[in-house]
Amino acid sequence: MKHGLKRLAVIGSLGVASAALATSPAFAKSDISIEATPHTVHVGQVVKVHGQGDNDAEWHTTLVIQQRSGKPGHWSKWHTVKQDFGFDVRVNVKAARTGELQFRSVLYATDAHHQHPRTDRVSAPLTIHVAR
Repeated sequence: MKHGLKRLAVIGSLGVASAALATSPAFAKSDISIEATPHTVHVGQVVKVHGQGDNDAEWHTTLVIQQRSGKPGHWSKWHTVKQDFGFDVRVNVKAARTGELQFRSVLYATDAHHQHPRTDRVSAPLTIHVAR
């Protein structure tokens, strides 16, 4: 009889634990990244930039690769180099002048009619050094 009560207690506690796990909130996966090669180029050479971004919780997203140039303290504004409604964007950028280039990925989420985009995620900037 004692074994039967222990077994019932174990089964009951497992049932409560599994019910608690089933009702816990689910978390959507979201990530963003940027890569570029090579990290040092000469003026006129091409930098290959690859951005990726995804958010499982959003239905309509746009991934944008943005660029700015200059030197620390004297940066130009971010401008869009390429955008795509997919999750994987690649672009080749020619280095025009000495200094530094920075690239970042930005993931925008939009409503069902592709209006009113809002920033969902922004990657950390990646710096490319441009020499003569």
